[in-house]
Amino acid sequence: MTLDRGTKLGTYEIEESIGAGGMGEVYRARDHKLDRDVAIKVLPEALATEDFLLRFEREAKAVAALSHPNILAIYDFGREGGISYAVMELLEGETLRARIEKGRLLPRKVMELAIQCCSGLAAAHDKGIVHRDLKPRNLFVTREGHLKILDFGLAKVGSPVDGTSGKEETQTKARITSAGAILGTMGYMAPEQVRGQESDHRSDIFSLGAILYEALSGSRAFQGASSADTMSATLNDEPRELSSAVTDIPVALDRIVRRCLEKGPAERFQSARDLRFALETISDVKRESSQAPAGTDAADASASIAVLPFTDMSAQKDHEYFCEGMAEEILNALSKVPGLRVAARSSAFQFGTKAHDVRQVGKTLGVRQVLEGSVRTAGRRLRVTAQLVDVAEGYQVWSERYEGDAEDVFAIQDQIAAKIVAALHGQIGVAKVSEPARRATKNVAAYHLYLRGRHAFERRYRGGLQSALLFFEEAVKEDPSYGLAHAGIGDCYSMLGLYGFLPPKQAHEKARAAIARALAVDEGIAEAHTTLGRFRLLFDHAWDEAEKEFQRALQLDPSDFQAYCWYGICLATLGRSDEAIAQVEKARKLDPLSPYVSLVLMLALTFANRNEEAVREGERALTLDHDFVIGLYVLGSALTRVGRYDRAIELLEKAAALTDRASFYLGFLGWAYGRAGREGDARGILSEMEERAKDTYVSPTAFVCIHAGLGEDDRLFHYLERARESGSPLGIFTRFPIFDAVRSDPRFERLAASIGLRDV
Repeated sequence: MTLDRGTKLGTYEIEESIGAGGMGEVYRARDHKLDRDVAIKVLPEALATEDFLLRFEREAKAVAALSHPNILAIYDFGREGGISYAVMELLEGETLRARIEKGRLLPRKVMELAIQCCSGLAAAHDKGIVHRDLKPRNLFVTREGHLKILDFGLAKVGSPVDGTSGKEETQTKARITSAGAILGTMGYMAPEQVRGQESDHRSDIFSLGAILYEALSGSRAFQGASSADTMSATLNDEPRELSSAVTDIPVALDRIVRRCLEKGPAERFQSARDLRFALETISDVKRESSQAPAGTDAADASASIAVLPFTDMSAQKDHEYFCEGMAEEILNALSKVPGLRVAARSSAFQFGTKAHDVRQVGKTLGVRQVLEGSVRTAGRRLRVTAQLVDVAEGYQVWSERYEGDAEDVFAIQDQIAAKIVAALHGQIGVAKVSEPARRATKNVAAYHLYLRGRHAFERRYRGGLQSALLFFEEAVKEDPSYGLAHAGIGDCYSMLGLYGFLPPKQAHEKARAAIARALAVDEGIAEAHTTLGRFRLLFDHAWDEAEKEFQRALQLDPSDFQAYCWYGICLATLGRSDEAIAQVEKARKLDPLSPYVSLVLMLALTFANRNEEAVREGERALTLDHDFVIGLYVLGSALTRVGRYDRAIELLEKAAALTDRASFYLGFLGWAYGRAGREGDARGILSEMEERAKDTYVSPTAFVCIHAGLGEDDRLFHYLERARESGSPLGIFTRFPIFDAVRSDPRFERLAASIGLRDV
């Protein structure tokens, strides 16, 4: 049915047709009662079956309940002369489909629209409304740039995202759609929709990911020659990486879109709010990093460089550790050049060795030059290529190839650093490196072993820590005076004791001895002072001594972001929250893209009971690295404290899976289960650990966590005393939300006082 101009529906008078949606024709009309222009959506006669009328009415009522600036407003609903209609706000602008057909959108604009879409979806999902047909045609961009979500005709109305139950009308409605029906639009439907399976709010997140992919690239994420081919692509294929297909797309944005497009709902962002936060985070990072860091002037900003990890060109592709080490040594040498600002290692290494646009790297890291290169080994022969690129112009400032024996690696690193300084002479006023880089060892074999150890240590899992320990021990066999390798041994034993992979007292003895040897070799090793400070903090509970070691480390190396982070943890443990956060912010200025820095800031905020800020910072850490296991458990703890149990348990289960169900992480998972009322699951983990403890060491702190979740205070304090006797790191542990319910218990106060803490 087509309505003619002048047709009246109640107090509304039709003026003209302005479009059609999947559920009806849309007209411009005049509301004579309120003297305004409106849009009227009319259900076609062919669809006027009882089921479709119910669905049409449900859309009107569901959307009318959502008063949100990013959702099309519904004013009225009615039936007249056999015509069912809904009255909506009249929009001026165009659909996102029309915008995309003019050409792909800039990443900045896509992020701006996506954030608005997430806000609207979050409001709908909070009411238990799943759109199920998000696509560019159902997103409208007004002339002012505001995004509106349209057409909830296929919406599913059920339980709110938070899982609350009650007598709400939306939860008692009968489902109109039959089981197994495929609802949505090919190419934008989530895999579970394609299969006709149950869909939920995460299906909308998949659809939004497909929309973002198309808006950014100009091509659909999933498209085949036929509907069957498109369905197959949705179920089985991975879309091409955006950052490799289009040069101006930030790698972090590519990661976000790809996470939206994960095949399994559990692997996607778990809420529209989480997705919005991730987008806001990278928008902030990009905006901040495009400016010079605080404390630098315009001249400093122009003399700036990022050193990316070199690419492994060896046939076996087994020298990633060496490529990273090569880049880091050059980075360290350049960081000592006056007037030259060097992007921190972990921020620069976020880009990895995959294809990337150096101009985007420069914008993201706020640098003018980027150094990239490659390493090829064949037996004892070594070939290194390096090129320095000006990111603003995209041209090579300098490039060179070096060949030699493996023993020449240190000389090659010095030569590359010297060439870069010479090339940047006009910007920094320095013609050459004042002195060769100070080497911790001259033994190339020991150096390779140390690099392997560092590479393994970064994973922080049991296997990674054990492998790192072996490499560091082999390195000191090659060169007993290799202070950094001794410090590495101390780090490994400290972490093995912290995470309960070794009995603490056994770990203490070996860590203390290794750190002492490192400082005996060279008291000026900043990393060794950071390691000693961490040991004093975790195991000795010697707060003043720990603080002095962190201060000494920063005196020796003011660019050591790890020292700032651990100094922040020390201050947060002592309840000096503002000072702690200030130290971590210094680390962030040095390393803005480090998930580790975000983790430590989250920890400091958690200790200060600033819970919502902690959660936001934790989500930022996972945006930077969604498998960051330490971030998973700390964020899971913060979410448990504020009662967001589903998300908390999802993260803690993932942490347990990534660490092969290590007891440390299982303890936090058991705590969350208990707090969420899942007593059976909590006791299942308790039984698992009791069985494991018959054959191997299990830290008492893991049992403390589970009994805390179950509210079994006597058992909690029994294991807490055992933890104290075993030498477990109780200082920072006492600040965790696990103990919220027992902080006023005299037993807890006595234990805290025994390790020199008050008011915890």
